[in-house]
Amino acid sequence: MRNHFDKKYFYGKEKSNYGNYESINHSRQFGSVISFIREKGISGKFMDVGCAFGYLLKLASGYFDEVYGCDISPFAIGKAKKIAPDARLKVSDIGRSRPYGNAMFDCICALDLLEHTENMKKSFGTLARMLKKNGYLIISMPIDAWPRRIFGFLDKDPTHVSIIKFSELDSMLKKYGLEIVKRSFFAPMPMSRRLRGVPAEIELFMRKCRR
Repeated sequence: MRNHFDKKYFYGKEKSNYGNYESINHSRQFGSVISFIREKGISGKFMDVGCAFGYLLKLASGYFDEVYGCDISPFAIGKAKKIAPDARLKVSDIGRSRPYGNAMFDCICALDLLEHTENMKKSFGTLARMLKKNGYLIISMPIDAWPRRIFGFLDKDPTHVSIIKFSELDSMLKKYGLEIVKRSFFAPMPMSRRLRGVPAEIELFMRKCRR
Protein backbone atom coordinates (compact mmCIF):
# COMPACT_ATOMS: atom_id res chain seq x y z
CA MET A 1 0.00 0.00 0.00
CA ARG A 2 2.94 2.35 0.59
CA ASN A 3 3.31 3.03 -3.14
CA HIS A 4 -0.22 4.42 -3.21
CA PHE A 5 0.74 7.41 -1.03
CA ASP A 6 2.86 9.24 -3.58
CA LYS A 7 2.62 12.78 -4.92
CA LYS A 8 -0.64 12.05 -6.75
CA TYR A 9 -2.29 11.05 -3.47
CA PHE A 10 -1.77 14.51 -1.99
CA TYR A 11 -2.47 16.52 -5.15
CA GLY A 12 -5.23 16.32 -7.71
CA LYS A 13 -7.85 13.88 -6.37
CA GLU A 14 -6.50 11.03 -8.48
CA LYS A 15 -5.99 8.69 -5.53
CA SER A 16 -7.70 10.41 -2.61
CA ASN A 17 -10.18 13.07 -1.52
CA TYR A 18 -7.48 15.76 -1.58
CA GLY A 19 -7.34 18.42 -4.26
CA ASN A 20 -4.16 19.98 -2.94
CA TYR A 21 -3.09 19.05 0.58
CA GLU A 22 -0.98 22.18 0.89
CA SER A 23 -3.97 24.45 0.24
CA ILE A 24 -5.88 23.18 3.29
CA ASN A 25 -6.23 25.64 6.17
CA HIS A 26 -4.14 23.61 8.59
CA SER A 27 -4.53 26.01 11.50
CA ARG A 28 -8.29 25.47 11.25
CA GLN A 29 -7.99 21.75 10.56
CA PHE A 30 -5.87 21.14 13.65
CA GLY A 31 -7.38 23.90 15.78
CA SER A 32 -9.26 21.59 18.14
CA VAL A 33 -6.10 19.56 18.80
CA ILE A 34 -3.95 22.58 19.59
CA SER A 35 -6.69 24.05 21.79
CA PHE A 36 -6.90 20.79 23.75
CA ILE A 37 -3.11 20.60 24.20
CA ARG A 38 -3.04 24.19 25.43
CA GLU A 39 -6.08 23.74 27.70
CA LYS A 40 -4.67 20.61 29.37
CA GLY A 41 -1.12 21.95 29.58
CA ILE A 42 0.27 18.85 27.89
CA SER A 43 4.05 18.83 27.44
CA GLY A 44 6.96 16.42 27.09
CA LYS A 45 7.11 14.19 24.01
CA PHE A 46 4.60 14.50 21.17
CA MET A 47 4.05 12.06 18.31
CA ASP A 48 1.98 12.54 15.15
CA VAL A 49 1.34 9.21 13.46
CA GLY A 50 0.42 9.73 9.82
CA CYS A 51 1.98 13.19 9.97
CA ALA A 52 1.78 13.81 6.19
CA PHE A 53 3.63 17.08 5.45
CA GLY A 54 4.21 17.91 9.13
CA TYR A 55 1.83 20.83 9.59
CA LEU A 56 0.51 19.59 12.93
CA LEU A 57 4.08 18.98 14.12
CA LYS A 58 4.92 22.57 13.27
CA LEU A 59 1.90 23.89 15.18
CA ALA A 60 2.53 21.63 18.20
CA SER A 61 6.28 22.15 18.47
CA GLY A 62 5.96 25.17 20.76
CA TYR A 63 4.20 23.10 23.44
CA PHE A 64 6.56 20.10 23.66
CA ASP A 65 10.21 19.39 24.40
CA GLU A 66 10.42 16.87 21.56
CA VAL A 67 8.18 16.22 18.56
CA TYR A 68 8.17 13.06 16.48
CA GLY A 69 6.37 12.14 13.29
CA CYS A 70 5.99 9.12 11.05
CA ASP A 71 4.15 8.41 7.84
CA ILE A 72 3.86 5.54 5.40
CA SER A 73 4.73 7.92 2.54
CA PRO A 74 8.38 8.71 1.77
CA PHE A 75 7.11 11.61 -0.35
CA ALA A 76 5.21 13.09 2.63
CA ILE A 77 8.16 12.69 4.98
CA GLY A 78 10.35 14.49 2.46
CA LYS A 79 7.97 17.45 2.60
CA ALA A 80 7.71 17.26 6.41
CA LYS A 81 11.48 17.61 6.77
CA LYS A 82 11.16 21.09 5.29
CA ILE A 83 7.95 22.17 7.05
CA ALA A 84 8.86 20.80 10.50
CA PRO A 85 12.68 20.69 10.44
CA ASP A 86 12.99 20.24 14.22
CA ALA A 87 10.84 17.11 14.29
CA ARG A 88 12.28 13.61 14.45
CA LEU A 89 10.80 11.91 11.42
CA LYS A 90 10.74 8.45 9.91
CA VAL A 91 8.95 6.47 7.23
CA SER A 92 6.89 3.79 8.97
CA ASP A 93 3.73 1.76 8.39
CA ILE A 94 1.83 1.71 11.70
CA GLY A 95 -0.24 -1.19 10.41
CA ARG A 96 2.82 -3.42 10.20
CA SER A 97 5.27 -2.31 12.88
CA ARG A 98 5.68 -0.09 15.91
CA PRO A 99 7.81 2.96 15.00
CA TYR A 100 8.87 3.62 18.62
CA GLY A 101 8.97 1.80 21.95
CA ASN A 102 6.40 1.28 24.68
CA ALA A 103 5.31 4.09 27.01
CA MET A 104 7.39 6.72 25.24
CA PHE A 105 5.01 9.62 24.50
CA ASP A 106 2.97 12.06 26.56
CA CYS A 107 0.65 12.80 23.64
CA ILE A 108 0.00 10.91 20.41
CA CYS A 109 -2.15 12.12 17.52
CA ALA A 110 -3.45 9.85 14.78
CA LEU A 111 -5.83 11.93 12.69
CA ASP A 112 -7.59 10.30 9.74
CA LEU A 113 -5.16 7.42 9.99
CA LEU A 114 -6.73 4.25 11.38
CA GLU A 115 -9.18 3.86 8.49
CA HIS A 116 -6.14 3.30 6.24
CA THR A 117 -4.94 0.26 8.19
CA GLU A 118 -6.12 -3.25 7.39
CA ASN A 119 -6.27 -4.32 11.04
CA MET A 120 -7.59 -1.33 12.95
CA LYS A 121 -7.61 -3.09 16.33
CA LYS A 122 -3.94 -4.02 15.98
CA SER A 123 -3.02 -0.50 14.87
CA PHE A 124 -4.97 1.05 17.74
CA GLY A 125 -3.14 -1.22 20.17
CA THR A 126 0.18 -0.07 18.75
CA LEU A 127 -0.76 3.54 19.42
CA ALA A 128 -1.91 2.76 22.96
CA ARG A 129 1.30 0.90 23.82
CA MET A 130 3.51 3.81 22.75
CA LEU A 131 1.59 6.11 25.12
CA LYS A 132 2.72 6.75 28.69
CA LYS A 133 0.34 6.22 31.59
CA ASN A 134 -1.74 9.40 31.98
CA GLY A 135 -0.75 10.37 28.44
CA TYR A 136 -3.26 11.60 25.86
CA LEU A 137 -4.30 9.91 22.63
CA ILE A 138 -6.13 12.03 20.05
CA ILE A 139 -7.69 10.37 17.03
CA SER A 140 -10.18 11.16 14.29
CA MET A 141 -11.64 8.79 11.72
CA PRO A 142 -14.80 7.93 9.78
CA ILE A 143 -17.45 6.06 11.74
CA ASP A 144 -19.98 3.46 10.64
CA ALA A 145 -23.15 5.49 11.13
CA TRP A 146 -26.04 6.74 8.99
CA PRO A 147 -24.13 9.53 7.11
CA ARG A 148 -21.62 7.04 5.71
CA ARG A 149 -24.32 4.56 4.76
CA ILE A 150 -26.08 7.27 2.74
CA PHE A 151 -23.21 9.41 1.47
CA GLY A 152 -20.30 6.97 1.59
CA PHE A 153 -20.09 6.94 -2.21
CA LEU A 154 -18.59 10.45 -1.98
CA ASP A 155 -15.48 9.00 -0.34
CA LYS A 156 -13.10 8.44 -3.26
CA ASP A 157 -10.15 7.12 -1.25
CA PRO A 158 -9.73 3.36 -1.88
CA THR A 159 -7.34 3.06 1.07
CA HIS A 160 -10.19 3.66 3.52
CA VAL A 161 -10.39 -0.04 4.25
CA SER A 162 -11.40 -0.03 7.95
CA ILE A 163 -14.52 1.79 9.10
CA ILE A 164 -15.19 1.21 12.78
CA LYS A 165 -18.47 0.56 14.57
CA PHE A 166 -19.29 2.20 17.91
CA SER A 167 -19.29 -1.18 19.68
CA GLU A 168 -15.80 -1.98 18.38
CA LEU A 169 -14.50 1.38 19.53
CA ASP A 170 -15.84 0.91 23.05
CA SER A 171 -14.20 -2.50 23.24
CA MET A 172 -10.79 -1.13 22.22
CA LEU A 173 -10.92 1.69 24.77
CA LYS A 174 -11.65 -0.76 27.59
CA LYS A 175 -8.92 -3.15 26.46
CA TYR A 176 -6.18 -0.53 26.55
CA GLY A 177 -7.31 1.44 29.58
CA LEU A 178 -8.33 4.63 27.80
CA GLU A 179 -10.97 6.99 29.09
CA ILE A 180 -12.70 9.58 26.92
CA VAL A 181 -12.00 13.15 27.99
CA LYS A 182 -13.80 14.78 25.07
CA ARG A 183 -15.72 13.49 22.05
CA SER A 184 -17.26 15.20 19.04
CA PHE A 185 -18.77 14.30 15.68
CA PHE A 186 -18.47 16.18 12.42
CA ALA A 187 -18.81 15.98 8.67
CA PRO A 188 -15.79 17.30 6.74
CA MET A 189 -16.61 20.25 4.49
CA PRO A 190 -14.63 22.25 1.88
CA MET A 191 -11.93 24.67 3.02
CA SER A 192 -11.20 22.63 6.18
CA ARG A 193 -14.57 23.50 7.67
CA ARG A 194 -16.57 21.01 9.74
CA LEU A 195 -20.29 20.51 10.10
CA ARG A 196 -20.46 19.77 13.81
CA GLY A 197 -22.76 17.17 15.29
CA VAL A 198 -23.07 15.01 12.16
CA PRO A 199 -21.63 11.51 12.86
CA ALA A 200 -19.69 11.10 9.63
CA GLU A 201 -16.40 11.21 11.55
CA ILE A 202 -15.55 10.99 15.21
CA GLU A 203 -12.87 12.96 17.05
CA LEU A 204 -11.75 11.48 20.36
CA PHE A 205 -9.54 12.95 23.07
CA MET A 206 -8.54 10.17 25.46
CA ARG A 207 -6.34 9.67 28.51
CA LYS A 208 -4.56 6.44 29.35
CA CYS A 209 -5.51 5.52 32.91
CA ARG A 210 -3.50 2.32 33.15
CA ARG A 211 -0.48 0.72 31.52
